[in-house]
Amino acid sequence: MRIATLIPTLAAAALLLMVSAGAKGGENLSRQEQIDASAKKVKELQNERIATLKAVVETAKVLFQNGRIDFEEVIDAQLQLLDAELEVAEKASDRVALNKKMVDVLKQYEGLAESNVERARASRVVALKIKARRLEAEIHWEQAKAAEANAKP
Repeated sequence: MRIATLIPTLAAAALLLMVSAGAKGGENLSRQEQIDASAKKVKELQNERIATLKAVVETAKVLFQNGRIDFEEVIDAQLQLLDAELEVAEKASDRVALNKKMVDVLKQYEGLAESNVERARASRVVALKIKARRLEAEIHWEQAKAAEANAKP
Protein backbone atom coordinates (compact mmCIF):
# COMPACT_ATOMS: atom_id res chain seq x y z
CA MET A 1 0.00 0.00 0.00
CA ARG A 2 2.84 2.39 0.73
CA ILE A 3 4.33 1.86 -2.72
CA ALA A 4 0.99 2.59 -4.30
CA THR A 5 0.86 6.01 -2.62
CA LEU A 6 4.57 6.67 -3.23
CA ILE A 7 4.33 6.23 -7.02
CA PRO A 8 1.86 9.10 -7.63
CA THR A 9 3.94 11.33 -5.32
CA LEU A 10 7.12 10.50 -7.27
CA ALA A 11 5.31 11.04 -10.56
CA ALA A 12 4.06 14.42 -9.39
CA ALA A 13 7.57 15.40 -8.23
CA ALA A 14 9.05 14.31 -11.56
CA LEU A 15 6.41 16.29 -13.42
CA LEU A 16 7.17 19.39 -11.34
CA LEU A 17 10.90 18.99 -12.07
CA MET A 18 10.21 18.69 -15.80
CA VAL A 19 7.99 21.77 -15.78
CA SER A 20 10.61 23.67 -13.78
CA ALA A 21 13.37 22.62 -16.18
CA GLY A 22 11.21 23.68 -19.13
CA ALA A 23 10.65 27.09 -17.58
CA LYS A 24 14.37 27.52 -17.07
CA GLY A 25 14.97 26.60 -20.72
CA GLY A 26 12.54 29.36 -21.68
CA GLU A 27 14.45 31.81 -19.50
CA ASN A 28 17.69 30.83 -21.22
CA LEU A 29 16.14 31.41 -24.60
CA SER A 30 14.86 34.77 -23.45
CA ARG A 31 18.29 35.58 -22.04
CA GLN A 32 19.90 34.48 -25.31
CA GLU A 33 17.50 36.71 -27.22
CA GLN A 34 18.50 39.59 -24.95
CA ILE A 35 22.18 38.86 -25.56
CA ASP A 36 21.59 38.72 -29.32
CA ALA A 37 19.61 41.98 -29.24
CA SER A 38 22.36 43.68 -27.24
CA ALA A 39 25.03 42.38 -29.60
CA LYS A 40 23.04 43.69 -32.56
CA LYS A 41 22.63 47.09 -30.88
CA VAL A 42 26.35 47.28 -30.10
CA LYS A 43 27.16 46.51 -33.73
CA GLU A 44 24.76 49.24 -34.90
CA LEU A 45 26.28 51.74 -32.46
CA GLN A 46 29.80 50.81 -33.53
CA ASN A 47 28.89 51.33 -37.18
CA GLU A 48 27.26 54.67 -36.37
CA ARG A 49 30.37 55.69 -34.41
CA ILE A 50 32.62 54.82 -37.36
CA ALA A 51 30.41 56.78 -39.77
CA THR A 52 30.44 59.77 -37.41
CA LEU A 53 34.22 59.62 -37.01
CA LYS A 54 34.65 59.48 -40.79
CA ALA A 55 32.63 62.68 -41.01
CA VAL A 56 34.78 64.21 -38.26
CA VAL A 57 37.97 63.30 -40.16
CA GLU A 58 36.71 64.78 -43.42
CA THR A 59 35.53 67.97 -41.68
CA ALA A 60 38.80 68.28 -39.77
CA LYS A 61 40.82 67.93 -42.98
CA VAL A 62 38.86 70.75 -44.61
CA LEU A 63 39.21 72.96 -41.54
CA PHE A 64 42.94 72.26 -41.40
CA GLN A 65 43.38 73.08 -45.10
CA ASN A 66 41.59 76.37 -44.46
CA GLY A 67 43.85 77.13 -41.50
CA ARG A 68 41.03 76.96 -38.97
CA ILE A 69 42.40 74.09 -36.81
CA ASP A 70 45.81 72.59 -36.03
CA PHE A 71 46.84 69.35 -37.66
CA GLU A 72 46.83 67.73 -34.21
CA GLU A 73 43.04 67.74 -34.34
CA VAL A 74 43.12 65.96 -37.69
CA ILE A 75 45.51 63.38 -36.29
CA ASP A 76 43.33 62.87 -33.24
CA ALA A 77 40.23 62.39 -35.41
CA GLN A 78 41.99 59.90 -37.68
CA LEU A 79 43.35 57.94 -34.73
CA GLN A 80 39.91 57.80 -33.12
CA LEU A 81 38.51 56.45 -36.38
CA LEU A 82 41.23 53.82 -36.70
CA ASP A 83 40.74 52.81 -33.06
CA ALA A 84 37.00 52.41 -33.66
CA GLU A 85 37.67 50.32 -36.77
CA LEU A 86 40.15 48.18 -34.83
CA GLU A 87 37.53 47.61 -32.18
CA VAL A 88 35.16 46.00 -34.68
CA ALA A 89 37.77 44.15 -36.76
CA GLU A 90 37.04 40.46 -36.50
CA LYS A 91 39.85 39.00 -38.58
CA ALA A 92 43.52 39.10 -37.61
CA SER A 93 44.43 40.22 -41.13
CA ASP A 94 42.08 43.20 -40.79
CA ARG A 95 43.71 44.17 -37.50
CA VAL A 96 47.16 43.94 -39.10
CA ALA A 97 46.05 46.15 -42.01
CA LEU A 98 44.46 48.74 -39.71
CA ASN A 99 47.53 48.85 -37.47
CA LYS A 100 49.72 49.35 -40.55
CA LYS A 101 47.42 52.14 -41.72
CA MET A 102 47.73 53.78 -38.30
CA VAL A 103 51.53 53.63 -38.53
CA ASP A 104 51.43 55.11 -42.04
CA VAL A 105 49.14 57.96 -40.96
CA LEU A 106 51.35 58.74 -37.98
CA LYS A 107 54.52 58.67 -40.10
CA GLN A 108 52.91 61.19 -42.43
CA TYR A 109 51.99 63.50 -39.55
CA GLU A 110 55.33 62.95 -37.87
CA GLY A 111 57.01 64.28 -41.00
CA LEU A 112 54.66 67.25 -41.07
CA ALA A 113 55.35 67.95 -37.39
CA GLU A 114 59.11 67.81 -37.92
CA SER A 115 58.75 70.20 -40.84
CA ASN A 116 56.69 72.57 -38.70
CA VAL A 117 59.28 72.41 -35.92
CA GLU A 118 62.04 73.30 -38.39
CA ARG A 119 59.99 76.28 -39.58
CA ALA A 120 59.19 77.28 -35.98
CA ARG A 121 55.48 76.65 -36.56
CA ALA A 122 55.15 73.91 -33.94
CA SER A 123 56.90 72.90 -30.77
CA ARG A 124 59.20 69.93 -30.40
CA VAL A 125 56.73 68.53 -27.87
CA VAL A 126 54.10 68.07 -30.58
CA ALA A 127 56.55 66.23 -32.83
CA LEU A 128 57.71 64.00 -29.97
CA LYS A 129 54.14 63.16 -28.97
CA ILE A 130 53.37 62.11 -32.52
CA LYS A 131 56.56 60.04 -32.65
CA ALA A 132 55.64 58.34 -29.37
CA ARG A 133 52.16 57.55 -30.71
CA ARG A 134 53.69 56.22 -33.94
CA LEU A 135 56.02 53.97 -31.94
CA GLU A 136 53.04 52.72 -29.93
CA ALA A 137 51.21 52.00 -33.19
CA GLU A 138 54.22 50.12 -34.54
CA ILE A 139 54.30 48.00 -31.38
CA HIS A 140 50.60 47.17 -31.85
CA TRP A 141 51.22 46.42 -35.52
CA GLU A 142 54.01 43.98 -34.67
CA GLN A 143 51.82 42.36 -32.01
CA ALA A 144 48.96 42.04 -34.50
CA LYS A 145 51.30 40.41 -37.04
CA ALA A 146 52.51 37.96 -34.38
CA ALA A 147 48.93 37.18 -33.35
CA GLU A 148 47.98 36.56 -36.98
CA ALA A 149 50.96 34.25 -37.45
CA ASN A 150 50.06 32.35 -34.27
CA ALA A 151 46.45 31.96 -35.40
CA LYS A 152 47.42 30.29 -38.66
CA PRO A 153 47.52 26.48 -38.51
